[in-house]
This record gives sequence, structure tokens and C-alpha cells, in this order.
Amino acid sequence: MKKKLLRALLTAALGMCALACTARADCVGGAVTSTDVNLRSGAGTDTAILDTLPSGTAVIVISDNGSGWYEVHYNGLNGYMSADYLDFSSELGVSASGAVSGTDVNLRSGPGTDSAIVRVTSEDEEVSVTGVNGNWYQVSVGGDTGYIRSDYVALTKSASGGESNSAAQASSGSGIGEQIAAFAKQFLGTPYVWAAESPEEGFDCSGLVSYCFQSFGYSTNRTAATLYSNGTAVEKSDLQPGDAVFFRSDGSSTISHVGLYIGNGEMIHASSSAGKVIITNIEDSGYYTRNYVGARRIAG
Repeated sequence: MKKKLLRALLTAALGMCALACTARADCVGGAVTSTDVNLRSGAGTDTAILDTLPSGTAVIVISDNGSGWYEVHYNGLNGYMSADYLDFSSELGVSASGAVSGTDVNLRSGPGTDSAIVRVTSEDEEVSVTGVNGNWYQVSVGGDTGYIRSDYVALTKSASGGESNSAAQASSGSGIGEQIAAFAKQFLGTPYVWAAESPEEGFDCSGLVSYCFQSFGYSTNRTAATLYSNGTAVEKSDLQPGDAVFFRSDGSSTISHVGLYIGNGEMIHASSSAGKVIITNIEDSGYYTRNYVGARRIAG
């Protein structure tokens, strides 16, 4: 009796495992956005917005994190989208690049292991992804076309996709710094509140800067003076979007204010005198020009 019960439990457990695995496999594939939707840096609405995709945009769904969010790949970016705004398609045309991530991986004539083998690929061989069919990619590789299982293709991330050479990001003036600068602009007009550091409560100067960096996974100190020890020093002539810029008050040698450089001589900052988050041209302001202390590159 005990053996029969144990066998029944084991069979049920294996069945549940198979169902779970099948459900997970079904969650990987191609999807289109059902409305205008944000591509975010993490699985939650409190994370940074990497891009906003219009309705009908095709994305590659990489994985399901189990909390109502999917990790997706779009235009060289890996990010997260809410499951509420994605409609899965059994077959979908996409455009992406990547490389074979295993040895002796089969390129097949169709999306399944029962399809004929076109040829055997080499590890790191470049591929162009032209479509998604379930958990198979339709690809072009070395002049041949066919299908490769998605878990044997590493999609290429662009310089703004989060895993590329930081020096290349710096020289191009794009990448994570520009993303942080763009992210900060959504808080224009948010009230200045001393010691506050959230969109709901408001921001003081260092609260805004630290909140923006932390939204992208960068840990920083909290006050303007202590933030100056984060990152690396940057000459004023080499400022790039996303750099933190620091100032003192008239007649003082102590750092008392910080903002985020956004390009063209401008910074976004939580201003106590304006009572809100504003954009100021550093070069056009006599006060900020004479009280400029320096800049730090915390991201990139």
C-alpha cells in the first residue's frame, strides 16, 4: 500500500514538473505590444524607463520572471515589460543579431527537433534573427537559413543595452549616462522637499541625483558633499549627460548642491529657491559658474 502511494505521489510530482516546464517554454517566444508600453530596467513600475514602445511593436520574450513581468529583447536592449501589455504570437517576424552560444548546435529546416538538419554551426558564429516561432529563432547564419533553439543563441546588446564597453559609451556620449539624464527629466516640476528622495514625497538636490542613479542599479552616498566621493572625477570640458555636477554656496568652501548634467551646458536639479525640479544652464548662470566645484562620473 505504501509503495503504491509513493508511486502515485511520484507520478503526480513528475506530471506537475512537466506541466511547469511546458508552461515556462510556452512563455518564451515572440510578442507584440497591445498598447504604448514602457520597456524598463527591472520588473516593476519603480524601475527606470529604457524606452517606450508604440502599440504593435514586436519584441523577443526571453523569460518569465513569475511576477507578471517578462524579460524581453528589443532593438539591442534587454529590459522588462508587464505581461498585461503583451500579446503572444506563435510566429512573429523580428530583427535582431546574435551568436551561437554552444558547440555543434544544429541549424534545422523547421522549428523542431524532428526537422531536418541544414548544417552544424560553430560556437560564436554570428547569426541574424529574422523571426520567432515558439522557443525557436528563425535565423540566417553564414548564408544558410533555418531555425535554432533560442537557448543556443546569445542576442547581441547595443551600447545602450547595459553590457557593453563603458569606454565606447563614454566616447559616443550615449549609453547609460544619457538614459539616466532622460530618466531624470520625467521629474521636472516635482516639489523640492528637504531630505526627501522619491517622486511621491518630493526631492532635495542629492535625493534626486541618488534616486536616479539607484534606479539604474548604482549605489551612491546620500548628501551632496558625500556624493562627491562617488565615481571618478571629470573635467568640465569633458562633461557628458548623466555626470553629477557639484557646487558650493557664495562665500563657502563646502559642497552644498548637486545636479545631473544633461548636455548643452544644462543640468537638471532640485532647486530650493525655485521650490521644484528645474533645468538650469550652468554657463548662463553667474551663480553656478562661479560656485562650480567639479563633476563625477558615477555611471559608465
